[in-house]
Amino acid sequence: MGDEKFLRRVLVPVDGSVLSLMAEETAAVVAKKTGATITALHVTQELRIGYRLPLELQDELLGSIEQHAKKVANDARALFNEEGVPVNTEIRSGSDPAEIILDLSEKDYDLIVMGGRGENETETFALGSVTKKVVRHATCPTLITKRVCALANLLVGVDGSAHSSNALSYAARLADEMDAKITLLNVQERRLVDLSRRTAEEFGEKILSNALDIIAKRGVEVHKRLEFGVPSNRIVEVAEEGNHDLIVLGSRGLGAVKRFLLGSVSDDVSHKAKCSVLIVPAKLKYSVS
Repeated sequence: MGDEKFLRRVLVPVDGSVLSLMAEETAAVVAKKTGATITALHVTQELRIGYRLPLELQDELLGSIEQHAKKVANDARALFNEEGVPVNTEIRSGSDPAEIILDLSEKDYDLIVMGGRGENETETFALGSVTKKVVRHATCPTLITKRVCALANLLVGVDGSAHSSNALSYAARLADEMDAKITLLNVQERRLVDLSRRTAEEFGEKILSNALDIIAKRGVEVHKRLEFGVPSNRIVEVAEEGNHDLIVLGSRGLGAVKRFLLGSVSDDVSHKAKCSVLIVPAKLKYSVS
C-alpha cells in the first residue's frame, strides 16, 4: 500500500436495529482516526405478496417501506454528522440484501462495518444470515460489530499461514492508526501437544516470533501468548479473559462459485465471539509499510 491512505471509504449497512447503531458508532470511531468517508447503506426488501392486494393497500405498504427507509438513512446521517464524520447515504431495494451489500462493497471500498445480526434476529452473539453471507464472500475486510468497539485492544490470531500473516499486517496498520495495542495469539492443537509438548511449544513460539518480526517496524505495543486446545474455542476464551474489543483473523476465502462456508477457524470465531471480529480475506494483500 506504500504511502496510500490506509482506509479511504467505509461501507456501513444500516437497518435501524441496536446492533446497526453499534456498527455506526464503531465506524465513526474508525473514520475519525483514519479520515475515512462513510457510506451508510440501507437495503429495503422487495415487496412480495403471494396474492393480489387492492391498489390502495399496495401503495400504502410501499409508502410505509419508503418512509422507514428514509428514516433509517436520515438517522444514520445524523449520527455521523454529529460525530463530524463525512457521510453519504444510499437506499437500495432488492430480494437479497447481502448481494446488494457485496456488489456495492466491490466498488472501491476498503472496509465493511456491520452488526452481527439483523433487526429481526434474536440470538445474542450468533451471526445473522445477511452478515454471515457478507463475511464469507466480501472481497474487502469485514468488521462484525457485536458491541460498541473502541478498537484499542486487538487480539490477532496467527498460525504461520499466508492468510494469517496478511491479516496480521492489516491489524498492525489498523493498530497504528487507532493507537491500539496488539496481542498475538497462537493456539497449538491438543493432538500435537499429546505427541510432544516440547515440539508444540517450540513450533508455537517460532510462529509468534515470526509474527513479531512482521510488525516490528510499526512500533505498536505488542504482546504474545501461546495457548493449547481447540483454536476457535481458545481464541474466544482469551478474548474474553483479556477484555479484548476486537479479534482479527484471516480467511482463506472462497471462489465466486463456492459461496458456502469459510470452513476455518475464522468462521467458528465469527459465530462464537462475544466481542467484535474483523475478518481479512486472503485475496487482498497487505504490508506493514
